[in-house]
Amino acid sequence: MLNYNKSMIWNMTRNCNFQCSYCYFPHQNTKIENPISTSTLLNFLSTNNDKWLVGMTGGEPFIYPNFVSLCEAITQKHYIGVDTNLSLSKQIKEFAKRISPSRVNDIYASLHIEEREKRNAVTQFIENYHTLANAGFTIKVNYVLHPLMEDRYQNDIDFFKKNGVPITPRPFKGMFEGKKYPQNYSEESKHIFALHPEAGIKMVFNFRGVDCDGGHSFIRMEPDGTIFRCPGDRTVLGNIHDSVSLYESATPCNVNRCPCQGVHYVKLNPAENWFIEGMRSFITGAEKSAANAFRQTLLYDSEHSSALNNIGVFAFSNNDIPHAKRLFKHAARIHPNIALYRKNLALTESADPETQQLGASPQLSEIVRPSAFLAEKIDTE
Repeated sequence: MLNYNKSMIWNMTRNCNFQCSYCYFPHQNTKIENPISTSTLLNFLSTNNDKWLVGMTGGEPFIYPNFVSLCEAITQKHYIGVDTNLSLSKQIKEFAKRISPSRVNDIYASLHIEEREKRNAVTQFIENYHTLANAGFTIKVNYVLHPLMEDRYQNDIDFFKKNGVPITPRPFKGMFEGKKYPQNYSEESKHIFALHPEAGIKMVFNFRGVDCDGGHSFIRMEPDGTIFRCPGDRTVLGNIHDSVSLYESATPCNVNRCPCQGVHYVKLNPAENWFIEGMRSFITGAEKSAANAFRQTLLYDSEHSSALNNIGVFAFSNNDIPHAKRLFKHAARIHPNIALYRKNLALTESADPETQQLGASPQLSEIVRPSAFLAEKIDTE
């Protein structure tokens, strides 16, 4: 078990040797200018004798100048994790020889199968995976199940399994052809996620108002050394080239969207914990478990409007339109300014009384609503 008391996501660079069509960064594969020096980084990490887990991401970390030497220096006292496309064989072999697996939380490798095929680099990926695995590193290979990839997913998984590389599907989160995902995955895709419960870990939640250690024991660092409170909250806490002031304790989240790891740092009450469990179950296709978790949420907080809304969605899918209508109405009464609840309620009110069917379906809420949160303080979705 790793012994650290603070963690940081270091967005080392936006440069990358891959050019994936769905990437949210406009990557370029040019020389990295003005890298942070090892001494500057170590001086910051050593403040107050803290022990850090440094999550190294990008872009592609392995293209960072003297990357392996940098990792070697950090891991003398601290720990690292690496997000990588696992494509740079020379550096990966050097990493496997010089870095102790005991100082590495994990290596999170993205498959990016279409981009890799363009480069005739599938075999290279498999070889690099085994170089690290044989050296004792924990490697998690992810496959973003974009709706366009559904038809080929199983063949890809079977191929890599035969070559000793286990794959974990990740849900695509976003809009595609007018549909919101992961809510609108096919039953076949939901079955895929049901076989991989860990796929539900990386959910995007709204933790606004919930106490969080972001800015206290969890931060994000930009390529120039600027420290943000977290990946979702761009409140600047300083720069490691000058000075940084971290919060003394957990403070309420200020943003509507928590894109990464926040679930590990927020201080959740039982209702909120059950709501998280419900969303994770939903993502992995276990809708009965999800519905039960949302009902458990209401046992601890009967006014949890997101749980009411989500149980209503399941009632609607089971053609129990009257029950769904009551639940949406209750949720909208608690938080009348939430457009999603009003929209879902309108769908039930326009349902055909004979067929009980509609062309559109209500949507789940992904917000983790604090019990004491007043309606006027919640931003409209």
